[in-house]
Amino acid sequence: MRIGILTGTRPDIIKMAPIYWESERRGHTPVLIHTGQHYSDHLFDGVYASMNLPAPKHRLDIGMCESPAQRTGLMITSLDQLLRKKEKGLDILLVHGDTLTAMAGALSAYLNLISVGHVEAGLRTFSHEPFPEQLDTRCADAASDIFFAATKTNKQNLLNEGFPDDRIHVVGNTIVDAARWAVGRGESGQAFFSERKVDFSKPLIYFSIHRRETTMDKERFTAAAQAAMRLAQNGYEVVWSLRPGTQSALKEHGLEAEVERTKGLHLITEIPSYPHIMFFINRCRFICTDSGSMQEEASALHIPCITIRYVTDRPESVETGANILAPPQSVERIMQAVTEVEKNYVTMRAAKNPYGDGDSAQQILDAIEGCKGSLVRWEHEEWERNHRRGNGPDDVVSP
Repeated sequence: MRIGILTGTRPDIIKMAPIYWESERRGHTPVLIHTGQHYSDHLFDGVYASMNLPAPKHRLDIGMCESPAQRTGLMITSLDQLLRKKEKGLDILLVHGDTLTAMAGALSAYLNLISVGHVEAGLRTFSHEPFPEQLDTRCADAASDIFFAATKTNKQNLLNEGFPDDRIHVVGNTIVDAARWAVGRGESGQAFFSERKVDFSKPLIYFSIHRRETTMDKERFTAAAQAAMRLAQNGYEVVWSLRPGTQSALKEHGLEAEVERTKGLHLITEIPSYPHIMFFINRCRFICTDSGSMQEEASALHIPCITIRYVTDRPESVETGANILAPPQSVERIMQAVTEVEKNYVTMRAAKNPYGDGDSAQQILDAIEGCKGSLVRWEHEEWERNHRRGNGPDDVVSP
């Protein structure tokens, strides 16, 4: 089979890599396509290389855009050209998660009658947040023919919305496959972080804030930034991984100078590779984030997590006790979550990982192969499968 694997962001690349490896191992032809939603080296080229992936066969040069709507429009038209002309022979296009890339890819493939498989389907908060990710994932699901849900909760969300049971496969999350692969490959991580004056003798915290609803809201972002500073002042060694949007927010909200002079708070803009990140996270006391993927990675590695958001689309990690939701209404509210982590530390480290056993890519390929070519879901075919008992016309049962 020719299996299109669409990426656009760093998490996409990381989470789709195990599917590429497994597709190739089984003798299929995986076709890597990158939209350019993330285009800087440490969010794109370097990530492909660090995940043992070749350069994508197709790279769309979308680049910087003035708005999410403009970016989505450019991606849809570019993908449409690609799927109609160069890759119209794809058996399936796999999209991932809740990104603009996932939405654009699913819609483009759907409109070109190419079957769509949604990896990490069914993520729901039943609100506008995270923005615009909740719209992205719902649109991608609406255009999909087969759904790879990470958990039973995700599957139930899809069932509640009317998607067919036989097309929903609970497979765990490929981040577990990727994290377990990466955690033993970051040998140079110690040197990288030590060169940046990170003191490994202190309790370590990985801090990552980048969601739009956080960075564009001064009250929320200030609470998160003050929490990072408070943690460093309280004796933790904090590595704040900065995305471009986070850097802009520090300047816009007048926090850059104060954050930069806080001892024990290390602002790092380009961590070389995913194995470097996993090396560090695996040595952390806990992590603080608004990232969806990092909630899963923390659960997979049994590192306690504080999610600085009002809602989470990974409720399973909260339910198992691996994750604490800390609404960024104030720095005090976030620090309450820190106290709670320290109080329940042993229990949180022992919490069950709800995202699978590291074989998600295998299960996804099993499901695709099990469709036996009938990937696009047409109503008359569904009707015939449900009502035909034999091979002759007399065997059709009236509805």
